[in-house]
Amino acid sequence: MEDEEEKEKQRVMSLPQLQNLMKKDPEAYELEFEQQWSHFKTQLELFRLKPQKPSETFGQQVMFLAHVAPSFPGKADALPDLIIGALEEHSEVMHSTMRMTLVSALILLRNRHQFPCIKTLPTYFKLFVTQDKGLRKSIFSHIVKDIAQMNLKMKNQKVNYELRNFAFSKLKEVDIEVSRHACGLFISMYRQNVWSDSHVVNLMSAGLVHPDLKIAAALAHLFLGNKTKGLEGILEESDEEEDTTNVNDAVMTIVGAKKTANRVKRIKRAKKAAKKAARKGGKKGDNSAVSFVAIDLLNDPQTLAERLLQRLSKGSEPYLFRLLMLHLVARLIGRHQLSLLNFYPYVLKYLQPAQQEVTKVLAALVEASHAQVPPEEVRPVVLHIIRYFVSEACAPEVIEVGLNAIREICARSVNILTEEELTDLVNFRKFKNKGVAMSARSLINTYRELHPQLLHRSLQGREAVMALSRGEVHAPVYGESEAATRIDGLELLAAKSKKLKLKMASKGAELAAMKKAAEAGAQKMMTEQVLGPEDFKQVRKLRLQKSIELQLGRKRGPEELSSSSGSGSGSSSDGDDSDDERGLVGRLPSQISGEDLKATRKRARTKAERMASVKAGRTDFKEKIIERAKNRKGGKTNKEHARNKPMIMTVNSRNLREKKNRNAKDKLKTMKGHIKTLRKNASHPKRRR
Repeated sequence: MEDEEEKEKQRVMSLPQLQNLMKKDPEAYELEFEQQWSHFKTQLELFRLKPQKPSETFGQQVMFLAHVAPSFPGKADALPDLIIGALEEHSEVMHSTMRMTLVSALILLRNRHQFPCIKTLPTYFKLFVTQDKGLRKSIFSHIVKDIAQMNLKMKNQKVNYELRNFAFSKLKEVDIEVSRHACGLFISMYRQNVWSDSHVVNLMSAGLVHPDLKIAAALAHLFLGNKTKGLEGILEESDEEEDTTNVNDAVMTIVGAKKTANRVKRIKRAKKAAKKAARKGGKKGDNSAVSFVAIDLLNDPQTLAERLLQRLSKGSEPYLFRLLMLHLVARLIGRHQLSLLNFYPYVLKYLQPAQQEVTKVLAALVEASHAQVPPEEVRPVVLHIIRYFVSEACAPEVIEVGLNAIREICARSVNILTEEELTDLVNFRKFKNKGVAMSARSLINTYRELHPQLLHRSLQGREAVMALSRGEVHAPVYGESEAATRIDGLELLAAKSKKLKLKMASKGAELAAMKKAAEAGAQKMMTEQVLGPEDFKQVRKLRLQKSIELQLGRKRGPEELSSSSGSGSGSSSDGDDSDDERGLVGRLPSQISGEDLKATRKRARTKAERMASVKAGRTDFKEKIIERAKNRKGGKTNKEHARNKPMIMTVNSRNLREKKNRNAKDKLKTMKGHIKTLRKNASHPKRRR
């Protein structure tokens, strides 16, 4: 018996050598492969008798066949089916080591393209229920990498359609762990731009109403475009955190205990180089397919928003989850111009200054406001904000948040505030807090551009007054839409190209004639000239200049124009240009977060600045005494004279002679008075003068 065990060990120990020889010359070792195959079948039958017992020899035999099976096509086709059958029958009672070995063998065979991907997915999702975190992580990462590798060179739509339908069926499973991994598969494939079409987006939207909070929250983050992925333990950390880690690793060799000017410059250069390398690496791996925002690819956003709001109305979920879904509903309303009138009364109950994360609630309200919402629906909410946020009894930070929220809402919806209400809000421009005053001025700038008629004439600004006198600015009307007959802002480019600026009025040209000439030039450019990217870039900059001039109420000087009126050959990217255009009229409102509405924080001071402030606050008493003595009028005081009196005169003075001649009773009386004075002034010692 012992001899047989030793022979078995020798045979097992020789398996790696036999594996190497079989890979080099498969034809010469066909007989050995058949022997190993028959031995594997025998061990498999023995393993099925006691699946809960780990078998090292059986595991090594399985891995051996998984390595050499691709070299013998047609002879080991049944190997994947046998392994899958063993896992499905005994996965619950199987030892974790054996389970991991069999899954590793399947992964190895799939990497050698021995069977299609869909064949093992049912088994893998069944294994997600097991209490083995390492196994679940290994299987999920293999599935994600395998599908991404399949679609790297060419996308097989038929295979992808089968995989999507299978993942969607698992998303509706009763078992939470299976549903979470199916949701994680959809999110990973979408973020890698493998499954990013409208079909996948609409399949994922069904998970937003899933009873499991983690699944709904992860998909909500995806549709909102957040960097947070959710589903802890399934999905990896965000790419942004990885980029930050790379940048930090790049500067670790430079950072020291002491900050020197040279070291600070080297850190900046290292960070810049690391970010540039990360951008280049990202561009190389990007897919050239057109990618749209997930929320824009929804087929029926109205029904989805209504179902999500109905789920929120129950109020049984945690507050932070409700806040996340509230933000998603608001994004749907604003992005698709939906009419969901129940949303605004629902938000009203969360609008209190003491409410947790109230700035995020206000940001959701801002995103849910658009020009198609009836003003009478939004007006009660705005009046509620004025009553509880914008009053002199509130803290300055609360007033600033309220003014910022009202400004953003009024910039998206029209005819909400009356002239008296706007006047009350505008009066906060004289508030002693700088942040509140700035918020009030930004509200004035917004109304200068959108609806200057509501402002007092002294606050309209010269440019707005001139535009009103020329009839260029009209009061906004709810439901009014203007048909576009030309490219907006093209007349500004035509006026600049022909030098038909408003300053030419001094040369005798009338404003109406100039405007007519600019419109004719724009029509000619649109019909006879091919406009390139640089021309559209210049149009955007000219529109931005005009918008800023309306908000400032005056023309800007050359030094102010230098930052934004340059030619299109600047180094700024298109993304930077779009950020600069947030204030332009007629553009789709951009997303807003609670941080944008928060009160402006005081800038944190560095240690050097704090030490400089401490030193400036210290008083040098010696210099102060010297300065006081110099500035004092007249001669020396009697105390100074007594202090500088010669010693001989002091010894022979009358006070000293009387002191020497005192009796014991007078000395005791003087001592008691001295002790009393010391107790009285113990904490405030007398300073020498």
